[in-house]
Amino acid sequence: MLDGNGVAKMANIGYYFIAFIDIVGQRDKLKQLVSLPSSNVEKQDIERILRETSEYVKDLRGQFDTFFKAAAEPTGQLNHLSPAQRAWAEQRKRTPLWHRGFSDSYFMTVPCWYESSWGAHSLAIYLSLFSICSLFIWALAMKNPFRGAVEVGLGMEISEKEVYGPVTARVVELEEKAKYPRIIVGNGLLNHLDDLEQRCPNNLEGRHTKQCIKDCRKLITTDHTNTLILDPMGEGVKSVPVAMAPRMIEHAYKFVVSEEERFNKSDKKDLYECYSDLRKYCESRLALWNIGPIQ
Repeated sequence: MLDGNGVAKMANIGYYFIAFIDIVGQRDKLKQLVSLPSSNVEKQDIERILRETSEYVKDLRGQFDTFFKAAAEPTGQLNHLSPAQRAWAEQRKRTPLWHRGFSDSYFMTVPCWYESSWGAHSLAIYLSLFSICSLFIWALAMKNPFRGAVEVGLGMEISEKEVYGPVTARVVELEEKAKYPRIIVGNGLLNHLDDLEQRCPNNLEGRHTKQCIKDCRKLITTDHTNTLILDPMGEGVKSVPVAMAPRMIEHAYKFVVSEEERFNKSDKKDLYECYSDLRKYCESRLALWNIGPIQ
């Protein structure tokens, strides 16, 4: 890497948490645009498609920020701490979260090597996982879902906030395996949480880190194919004060059912099976939200 004066400097090689999401169906719409318009009607169609798809991309990114900031707000659980300890807790929120968009895809990165205090990056990982879970439900409710993956692994910052290395390749590979709206969890994330827990010191930093690790694990489950995924409708999300309202869960569920029915009537049986799997997941969580299944 080069600094602002063009002088070589040490690259930030280390472990990174990366989340990668890809909006489903956007590319099919963009593939309709193959050449410049030859009439006003064609121009209006092109403008409409570009406007609709790009606005949703911006809305989704903005909504993630909203969820992240809401989850990071004080909940009152630390009121028993001294002013100095509360200031320390706020300082632990300073681990950066980097954003990088590419067309209808979105990368979110936490540099695990950056520590405002020991283990502080575990909080940034938790807030990211919770926000992705919330965003997943929001996107389903908006009838514009995404699929994705989360992973921790080795990488290098090759330009400002851009990470290159095995972790990037791995998270893209996992996202491709998702196939339909769900967020696959890589083994590297679980291994990182396990290793971090084992190294936690017996002090306030260690106890806070252990709690963040516990909260992260509450957001992870396995689906009926035994694949590790995030659990956006699970107890780990519902128990948080800023969790989604049940009506959003209901809107998301109804969309999944409608897509399953739509693809069942089409020749796209692979998509029917995908949404049938997603429906099974949703229905396994509905009771938590006091929502009844659609018969």
